[in-house]
Amino acid sequence: MVDLELGKKLSNCATEYANTTISALKFPGGVHRPTVIAACARMAGTSLFRSFALHLPNAKPGQAVLSSEADQHSPMLLRTAAGILATLGITLPASPNGELPDDKAKPMQGFLQTQRLLEPLFLPIQAKYALSARQAGQAAAIATALLIHHFAKHLAPSVAFGLAAFSFAEGSKTAPEPVTLGKNADYRFIPADG
Repeated sequence: MVDLELGKKLSNCATEYANTTISALKFPGGVHRPTVIAACARMAGTSLFRSFALHLPNAKPGQAVLSSEADQHSPMLLRTAAGILATLGITLPASPNGELPDDKAKPMQGFLQTQRLLEPLFLPIQAKYALSARQAGQAAAIATALLIHHFAKHLAPSVAFGLAAFSFAEGSKTAPEPVTLGKNADYRFIPADG
């Protein structure tokens, strides 16, 4: 029973995340689909990053943070999104497409820009469903899959999933604003400027 309740909460939260992402990134004439997908996937990674509770006293927002936690837990985001897409009838290649075909398929906003925009909108939704940071990451991965499915006629799902895969990793390995302080963990900094 607990799994069914959690599944319903994740699904409902994911739907709200997907709709919130579209609404937040709308501009006159529509949305830029790769930006919407990347933004939602980055938030999945950011929520997962926050669940690690890394002690990062010197990390600057936007700085890459390599951690064993990200390596261990971020594949869950890929599996979640791929599983939802399979349920929705979208078949993906065995490995994500590494190259984006052209500039039109690249996000128009950077990591911190989308995190600053979406996180304040996502946190009340996360609280509404009483989800942990890890569960919120899973819900955002589901939302990312819903967006890939929604945009499938205009953006090839394999390209969109490749973009999502990169963005999941980016979110789970980049210090967000503000940096979360917590328990000490195994991590390495990569300076933001080099």
